[in-house]
Amino acid sequence: MRSRGPWQRSAGPAGGGFDVRSALGALDADALRGLFLEALAMLEAGPRARLEDALVRHATRAGAGWRPDAPSAQSVEQARAFVAAARRAHQAEPAEVDHYLREGVRASLAGDHEAARAILGAVLPPIAKGDIDLGQDELVDEVLSADLNDCVARYVAAVYLTTPGAERADAVFDALHAAPKLAYTRDPIATIERALGATLPELGEFLPAWVSRLERERPEPGAFWESDAERWLREAVGRRDGVAGLERIAKATKRPEAVRAWCDAATAAGDLARALGAYEGAAALLEPSAHGRGDVLDGAAFLALALGRDDAAAKFEAAWLGAPSLRRLVRWLLVDTPSGEAIRGRAEAVRTASPGLSPHLLGALHLLRGDIGAAAPLLAKAPGLGWSRGEHPGHLLFSTFVWLLGGAPEGSLRAELTARLTRPVADIFEAGERAYEAIATGARQNAVELARPSFLDALLRAEVGQRLTPDDRRAAQAALQAAAIARVEGVVEKTRRNHYGHAALLVACCVELESKGQKTITLAPWVEGLRQRTRRYPSFQAALQDALERARP
Repeated sequence: MRSRGPWQRSAGPAGGGFDVRSALGALDADALRGLFLEALAMLEAGPRARLEDALVRHATRAGAGWRPDAPSAQSVEQARAFVAAARRAHQAEPAEVDHYLREGVRASLAGDHEAARAILGAVLPPIAKGDIDLGQDELVDEVLSADLNDCVARYVAAVYLTTPGAERADAVFDALHAAPKLAYTRDPIATIERALGATLPELGEFLPAWVSRLERERPEPGAFWESDAERWLREAVGRRDGVAGLERIAKATKRPEAVRAWCDAATAAGDLARALGAYEGAAALLEPSAHGRGDVLDGAAFLALALGRDDAAAKFEAAWLGAPSLRRLVRWLLVDTPSGEAIRGRAEAVRTASPGLSPHLLGALHLLRGDIGAAAPLLAKAPGLGWSRGEHPGHLLFSTFVWLLGGAPEGSLRAELTARLTRPVADIFEAGERAYEAIATGARQNAVELARPSFLDALLRAEVGQRLTPDDRRAAQAALQAAAIARVEGVVEKTRRNHYGHAALLVACCVELESKGQKTITLAPWVEGLRQRTRRYPSFQAALQDALERARP
């Protein structure tokens, strides 16, 4: 095996090698240009074209006054002729389509918006409508290298800039619908401004007409999701009327998206007291089952806490009751630094008041009450598959029982398995926290820090580890063993090779606990039984052997 030179580094956990950032920092502008041109020559046509596109876009925004040359008038006619021929043949080569799309983008970057409108307006609609087959199996961007989102944005921008003010709102609306399947336009005004790199000219005159045009679009009765027109109207009203306008829409429609837009805008305005009023009003607008209602309840609780209000704990409780989740439970239990006895009392009260909880949440409540005997059967009877599902109690109960029985000594499998308990709850089992992030930013501006507790914080504060009885230990140990066996049997029966390592880790962790305090690892009969039952699965056998070799007493 060749030795590494002094300039080389072995790849680390993130797959790193050379220190690329430092190397780039050592190059001057001419050297970087040379490197870029050298790299371009190494790439195939598609990646090279995308990199060239990015270069040109960045160059026009760099403030150096550079623009590409505009396409000739002949290019516009050639684009129209190409599209007409492609329509007749009902097909075209993707490379030719890419060429004309880039001609349209080049016209936009050069400031020739008439040409950009003509070229992109000719090419985009027939592709979106399927009038021209490019040979793709499903999506157009499978075969095109041009950035379709950028193309659509520049087309709409060109329509805006080349249409007289009185006709502009209708023209922009039609342009947004000319190629709806090629790009998702969430906020048209912001999309156009990003493409142009500047605020829209004559925006003040455009907004009233744009609002009026969008208000003529009636949403489909009973539609669950808001329409494009409703979403675009929120952006326009927010631009024109600010928070007050978004409040009007939220109260008129009671749609979760409109309610959240009102709350987000109120928070972004920086007045936390007024933002709290918005969140409280928003929560009252939403039905108990509405999606996103939990985030709104979170927002009211966070703001009350950031403002130092006496009702912060009550609002955290309301968030838990309104949309039960582990993060809401932990935050409520710990919000006002209660005693261990108070935490256990709250957990008992809320368990009684919250029927129908998932095994995951019910198990968390049992743990925080200190009732190991009630939590253990939930783990012991849990399915061997489905651990990644939010309602499955496996990850939470298994790691907690391991921590309670054996701690997390550095270098042990127990430390690896229980690491999730030390991370903020929202980072472990649940995704997304818009309310927290938005309000935490506003709170930091007001010199307030919002806590992000872990489940281990809650366990320690509830003094659960100090109250274990011999019966609790036996119940937890038996539940761990049963869960490990079920996990192994589940993944090998369905040949879930990606999960063999996890199943093996559960077994080896149980072995660590059973051998704790001994000089060497001792394999219990149940482990040998598992080995025999899974001998037809060599991949699992290898994973189990690796995990057992890493186990330590």
